[in-house]
Amino acid sequence: MLEKWFQKTFISIMPLEDGYDILCVSVKNNKIILREQNHFVGEVPSVGMNRYIKNKIGATPYFYISTINLHRNQGAYEGCAHPSAHFHHDVVGISALKRNNLWTQYAQAEELHSLKSHYAAVGLDFIFSPFSMIEFYFADKIPDTFALYAFGGVGFFAVAIFDAGKLEYAHYYTTNSAALNVAHKDEKEVELSFNHDIEEHDRYKAPIVLDDIEGLDELDLLDDLDAFSEIADLDDLDEVSEFSEDTVTPEEIRHIRDNGMESAKHTIDNLGEEYERFEFIQKTLERFYASPHCNNRFVETVCVADINLGGNDLKRYLEEELFVNVLVRHVDPCEGIHALAVMEVEQL
Repeated sequence: MLEKWFQKTFISIMPLEDGYDILCVSVKNNKIILREQNHFVGEVPSVGMNRYIKNKIGATPYFYISTINLHRNQGAYEGCAHPSAHFHHDVVGISALKRNNLWTQYAQAEELHSLKSHYAAVGLDFIFSPFSMIEFYFADKIPDTFALYAFGGVGFFAVAIFDAGKLEYAHYYTTNSAALNVAHKDEKEVELSFNHDIEEHDRYKAPIVLDDIEGLDELDLLDDLDAFSEIADLDDLDEVSEFSEDTVTPEEIRHIRDNGMESAKHTIDNLGEEYERFEFIQKTLERFYASPHCNNRFVETVCVADINLGGNDLKRYLEEELFVNVLVRHVDPCEGIHALAVMEVEQL
């Protein structure tokens, strides 16, 4: 009864490489009265970030703080059996949650506890799985489409195969190339092997090393950068009496060169990440086809929810190498976390 007199405030936290994206949404009588998004820099929640959250939730007793679990020891499996019944070995310290009485997502309890400690200054009400994000982003496809679905950002990639709402196969990949702000730097990571059919050396994919990329010198992008080395020294020019406003100074030349090299590096990094995701999908399909769940079915559609603004190269790799239909949706993870939190509160 008292809820109608107070606003509800939802805080969604998405950890990134350089800090945190925070989405704040306040609702009163089913109307949005505030929606704002901010970015805070830092490997751990800063004083300014915590102060901002506390200020937003201080106006109401009804507030909900949510984030996503990006730790490596998690996944999903079909059915609603207890983890110990699903896996063929003893599993200790696993937290599992049923989804729609059809499939189950799990995570290591110790890592969930670490995540709560990470945000202890403000507290957490909900911790969502990347597989729940997949279910949300493709709610229009999963109930009736046999496809491989994926959700990824820098450093993580969750993949699941659904057939008419039934989870057939799932795997969670992490890379060592990104320092995600999901735990303290001195936290000891505990690696558990959850999928008995996956060899340990296959579980975690090493990041792509640029030295291993063939034909790097043939990239047009780097050829363009070499042109900067051909700029003649200003002292060798015959007719230079003074600098005009249109004259490029040495400092400006260095600035242009540095920006060009940074742009080239960023493009190459994106290409490496896109190809790594392609390999994750390819590996998942290979495992699925080799499993008893396959039953001579072949995935013809791949749907990817991508946090980054890439996806075009991944789409091309999948279409040209695996001959599948590809749908890439660029998503805002804070919006996804917020939507899941609202659904949870409505069920309370």
